[in-house]
Amino acid sequence: MSHVSLMSTVDAVARIGAAASSAASVPDRMIEILDQLAALIPIEGSMVSVVDPVTHRRTTVTTSGYSTSTEAYLNSQAFHHEMIEPFSLPRRGAPVRLRDLPVDPMSLRCVAEHWQPAGLLEGALSALVTSDSRYVGFVDVSTGDHAHPSDEAVAILAHLLPILANVVDPLQSAKRLVSSLTGDCLAVALGGDGEVIALRGVLEPGMLEPRGDLLPSVTRWLGNRVSTAFLWPTPDDGWYACRAFRCRDYVVVLAPRALTHDHGLTQRELEILTLLVDGSSNEEIAARLWISPRTVRAHVEHVLAKLDVPTRAAAASRAMEDGLLLSPEVIAYVRSRRR
Repeated sequence: MSHVSLMSTVDAVARIGAAASSAASVPDRMIEILDQLAALIPIEGSMVSVVDPVTHRRTTVTTSGYSTSTEAYLNSQAFHHEMIEPFSLPRRGAPVRLRDLPVDPMSLRCVAEHWQPAGLLEGALSALVTSDSRYVGFVDVSTGDHAHPSDEAVAILAHLLPILANVVDPLQSAKRLVSSLTGDCLAVALGGDGEVIALRGVLEPGMLEPRGDLLPSVTRWLGNRVSTAFLWPTPDDGWYACRAFRCRDYVVVLAPRALTHDHGLTQRELEILTLLVDGSSNEEIAARLWISPRTVRAHVEHVLAKLDVPTRAAAASRAMEDGLLLSPEVIAYVRSRRR
């Protein structure tokens, strides 16, 4: 590179770093980054897509120069199977140009049906992979010149990819939230299909079982709220006090810690307290639990005494505040485990 082009490169990289760390929205930051990247690559089409950690669907962060049909194809499972998986992009850690592929580019649908008819002759496709090896999306840039991107531009882009991954990573807001939690809390992100991603601490074997019921339970408790609290069983017949938070891009963070004060409530009393929160009457609770209304009244009296509150409404308020709630999945699981 000449002195002038070197200075331009340094300036573009510096501006990309500044844009990545700004307080602007993710799309605005990516637009600025691509604008600066254009100083190194004559970009005529571009797209950044992010992988939803819950549904695993790909959605556009920003795009320019591509038709609606091309954008839809790049976000499709077909494109994932054609370009992302076969060439191991999430494991390469480097951009791939058409001329780098081990196959004839024209044999690929994305090239033959989308890029080449639009006059896009070259480009670079890069997986966005975080430092902990999570594939969070991809960035694609296309040019109308077989000579670009150059080897130098590809090398620079490779060094920038971890920064770009950090920008689009939906768990970034989750990690910021985790940093504000007390030190006795573990923290995990809940993904699709029962996936549990550790954010702080190490999950011991058997923790947070049954995992397949975690997301449905948390979703039920959260409803339209941004946070909620509830109990989850420990492997030794105790309870975790859990708080769940809804973060950006539908990521849910769960922060469990060992429950240090359960007010001496039995599991049956916790079940009844949970139903009090739902507004159930003694008769409705009796029907749900297959016990008599008289037994329910006795349990309610015990609950009020143990929580040191005067009314059912006050007990319900304390239960929601302290997270003394059991989901139907937890109740069924604990009963089966204790048989």
